[in-house]
Amino acid sequence: MLRPFSPLLPLLAALLFLAPSAAHAADEDFEAWFNPVFVVDLDEDTYVKLETAQRLRSAGRGREDTYFFRLWAWRKLGDGMRVGGAIERRINDGKRDEIRAMQQVQSALGILRVRMRLEERFAQGAGARMGLRLRSRAGLAIPLDRAENWHLMADAESFITLRNSFPPGDIGKTALRTQVYLAHRVNERLSVRLGYLRHQEIEPAEPDEVGHAPILGFYLTL
Repeated sequence: MLRPFSPLLPLLAALLFLAPSAAHAADEDFEAWFNPVFVVDLDEDTYVKLETAQRLRSAGRGREDTYFFRLWAWRKLGDGMRVGGAIERRINDGKRDEIRAMQQVQSALGILRVRMRLEERFAQGAGARMGLRLRSRAGLAIPLDRAENWHLMADAESFITLRNSFPPGDIGKTALRTQVYLAHRVNERLSVRLGYLRHQEIEPAEPDEVGHAPILGFYLTL
C-alpha cells in the first residue's frame, strides 16, 4: 500500500536541505528548554498529542522567553511512516505572537529518523502576513540496551523560509538546529529525554544568533 512512499524518499529530501551553513560571526547565549508532551491513543493507528514547550531566554539581551501549545492529530501508515497535522499557539514576546498550522510526514528506517514539516505562520504585528516555512530533519536513534529502553539520539534540522511573515524579510535557509540527547522509556506510558540543543538563526547582514540550551522533555500517554 505504501510502496510509493518509501522511507528513503523523505530521507533523501531531508539530507538535501541539511547542507552546512556558511560560517558567520555569532552572538551566542545560553537558554533552558522544557518540552512536556501528552498523548492520547484513539485506536491502534490514530492518536492525538498535546505538545508544549517553555524556552527560557535572557530578556536583558533582547531574547524574550517563548512558549507554545501545539495540538497534533496523527495517523500511522505502516512501514514506520506517520502523517500528522497541528494547530499551534505561540507566545514570543507579546508583540509578534503567532498562530501556526502545520503538516508533517515522518518515517523511521532502522536507526534512521527523518521528517518534513510545512508551516503556515500567522504572526501578529504591523505589516504581518501569512508566512510559509519548510523544516527538514534527519537523525539517528541508537538503542543502548537489548530491551531498547535506552536510546542515544541526535538530529539536525534545517529551516527554509519560503515566504517571510514580515516583508521583505529573509528568504531561504534561515536557521539550523542540532541536538543530541539520551532517551529513556520508563514504562509503557512514560518516556523522558535529557540533552543539549544548539539553535542558530542565520542573519545575512549581521552576526548569527546562536542559542545553547539543555533540554528536558517527557512524553506521557494518558
